[in-house]
Amino acid sequence: MEKLKSLHYPGKIYLIIVLCVATLISLLSVYTIQSASGNRPYLFIFWDTFLAWVPVGIAVMLDLIFSYTRKKTRALISIVVGASWLFFYPNAPYLVTDLLHVFARYSFDPTKRFWADVDFWQHLFTIFTIAMIGLLLGAYSLFSVQHLVRVSYGAVASWSFAIFVLLLSSFGIYIGRFIRWNSWDVIMRPGYILKELVIMLTDRSKLYHIFTFCKFMFMVLIISYVLIYVITRVRKL
Repeated sequence: MEKLKSLHYPGKIYLIIVLCVATLISLLSVYTIQSASGNRPYLFIFWDTFLAWVPVGIAVMLDLIFSYTRKKTRALISIVVGASWLFFYPNAPYLVTDLLHVFARYSFDPTKRFWADVDFWQHLFTIFTIAMIGLLLGAYSLFSVQHLVRVSYGAVASWSFAIFVLLLSSFGIYIGRFIRWNSWDVIMRPGYILKELVIMLTDRSKLYHIFTFCKFMFMVLIISYVLIYVITRVRKL
């Protein structure tokens, strides 16, 4: 238990409960939205949100591995579980990009100013809340794993790790949004993924598109993460 306390337990459990409640409330709001035809246009958000929770669960597993396994076996298990966490991590901040569905699925009246429509703001605020949940889930799991890296290798290594993860995640979100690959495609179709990546990264027009999107996505990720990190550290002073 002493090792778990050093990893910020039971505080992490309380935070997970709060995030879980916030997620349930947000999903309930998503479910209540109906289009003019009676359809619920954002039900896919439920699956996206489930995937956003996966890296949180894996981060908890990494804490347990760090606390209850021997050093000889810890490294190998941590690498395998850590790799799965890295593959699934982009699913959390990916929820930010679901904001586009408001503009794709909301029925606009071209003769009116849509921003004066209260229903539009209900759609936008609901999906915006889901986007914030995604950023918070991503920040929680990255903070947790970064702490393990800091304990093992020091502060410089931990921040290098965090920045690398956020950079890689920006590209992962691009792939998920535009190329439509999933996290498990890395395991199920590694050869195909590698081939397509080579083609994509050698096309100059695609590189510009990738760089532009990833630049802004990384900006959102690093600013939000650093702010959340600083707020949590200031609270302890």
